[in-house]
Amino acid sequence: MKKTTLILTLITLLIIFLFPFFGNSFMQKLIDENIQVLQSQGLVLKKSTKETGYLNTKQHFEFVLQDTQALQNYLRSYTKSAVPPAVEKIFQGATIGADVAYSNIPFSKAVTVEVYPLQLVNTLMQEMKKNNPQAYRYFSDFLDAKGLLYHVEYNVLSNDFNGFVKDIDANYSVKKNANMRMQLEGARFSGEGNIFAAQKLTFHIQTMKLALEDAANALSFEINNLQNRSEFTSFSHYTTDTKVFQIRFLMKNSQDDINISLDNADMASSASEKDDKVVLHSKSFIDTLVFHTNKLDFSLKALNSDISIEDLDKQSYEKFSQLLAQSKQIRQQVLLAMLAHGLHVKVSDLSFENITLNSIEELGSMKIQSDLKIAQDKDFSKKLKMSPLLLLENEEMNMKIRMAKALYLKMIEDTPAAAVIVSYAKEDAQSVYFDIVFKDSKLTVNGKVVQ
Repeated sequence: MKKTTLILTLITLLIIFLFPFFGNSFMQKLIDENIQVLQSQGLVLKKSTKETGYLNTKQHFEFVLQDTQALQNYLRSYTKSAVPPAVEKIFQGATIGADVAYSNIPFSKAVTVEVYPLQLVNTLMQEMKKNNPQAYRYFSDFLDAKGLLYHVEYNVLSNDFNGFVKDIDANYSVKKNANMRMQLEGARFSGEGNIFAAQKLTFHIQTMKLALEDAANALSFEINNLQNRSEFTSFSHYTTDTKVFQIRFLMKNSQDDINISLDNADMASSASEKDDKVVLHSKSFIDTLVFHTNKLDFSLKALNSDISIEDLDKQSYEKFSQLLAQSKQIRQQVLLAMLAHGLHVKVSDLSFENITLNSIEELGSMKIQSDLKIAQDKDFSKKLKMSPLLLLENEEMNMKIRMAKALYLKMIEDTPAAAVIVSYAKEDAQSVYFDIVFKDSKLTVNGKVVQ
């Protein structure tokens, strides 16, 4: 009995002793599989190092992004977002660093991943070094210090993660009396699914700001308290909701002073499918929008929009969505194929409660509702090439426009076509309205045919 107990104890101790080695092998296999995927999608592994202890392992990787298009196409299979062409160009050929740390005891704690650019495309860096050595040194030091860093804690077992983007508060003197400031604070995120393109993602940014100024000019963009929640299953099934407390844009020079601000914005969009058709829905609310220049000064209160696109052919829509990063010609061909299946655009609400000019002249509200249907037409592309007018027979539209009298009078003030507009307008005690119908290639406004 004692001998059996001793043997079992020894076996148990041996398993416990070897468990971290098995765990390390498991994690290494998982990492190798992900690296193989990345290397097949435009990234080339340039360098790797590994520090292995009994309980923990650390690995460092350096990748060269040789094909941003291939990587973007891969990521677009998981998300509807696209990288802007300018950003894509900057990161083509860039060196990306990644540090991975994990426990050799499987699933005992989250895997830590830190990703950061080490060097941008070499031609860009060399051009900067030649033309502005001071900027080159500053930017090189910024990258060497991991100035732009994503920190992720990834749970392999539950497939969820959370993390942050490293705070940035960088000031740089572009030239004499000219300064640039980049600021990022409180960027936090969490999600589920693929670490590169999550199926569920929540993120919050406390402050994001970019400012350039000298003695005579200023340019700045600032976002405060941004929150986003999104779920992505496919291009035909997703939801996203974004709330922003404040957005500010300022551009000042000797010719003009432009100031645009949005307060308390809430924007939501979604896609759903039924019977091989896709419905896209977008809804937004902005509490206050202010637009100021030397020539134009107005503010809008309670700006609403509620717009949907229905009856989209699922197959052609998803193909178009996946090819957004392709050339303009390819996108156009796929877009025309999608339109040939027809669609239905509904503007349930596009309105504001009040518009104020020059901070003192209140002109009241306006609301637009419309319903546009484009019938299916297998000869859509052919007719478009021959004459766009041939497509009018496929279109049917109903639109209602209603606005406060004060706003209407202001809009037609000094307008050459004022007499024509007045001849079609109708009004009640509070507002002026236009009921517009386009059907059978004929346009009517408030029951009167437009010649």
